[in-house]
Amino acid sequence: MLSNFVVIPVVLVMTIAVYTDLRSRLIYDWLTLPGIAYFLIYHAFTHPDQWTTYGLGVILIGGVTLLMAVVSNGQLGGGDIKLFTLVGAAVGWEAGLYILCFTYLLAGLIVIPIWLAAKVSGRQAAGREIPLAPFIAGGTSLLLMAVAFI
Repeated sequence: MLSNFVVIPVVLVMTIAVYTDLRSRLIYDWLTLPGIAYFLIYHAFTHPDQWTTYGLGVILIGGVTLLMAVVSNGQLGGGDIKLFTLVGAAVGWEAGLYILCFTYLLAGLIVIPIWLAAKVSGRQAAGREIPLAPFIAGGTSLLLMAVAFI
């Protein structure tokens, strides 16, 4: 069970990240970097015996998304990488991997039909960049709901 000291800040960060990503295609460092530090410090004091889970969340989730950004030639932005890293710091590496999967499943369910419709109609999609923060927030919300009902 996640504490309100985790859930509320995650929801707040995701709300701001979605807004800024949709508005300007940016997820700011002033949002993600203090959030990563907050969650690592919070877990160091409240769960010192499990702190490695959250530290590995930063390294593993951040590292996987960084690798994806490198492989995709920059299709995944730095703000997205840091937002995923924040998620890893907040919920740990295991839950972070679920959020990573949920995020890309949601993105695929939404973006692939739009892309196919644009391809069939002969129109170009309205911009090639898709903001990922709404999908990261959706994947995180799915995990938070699953944890709440278990």
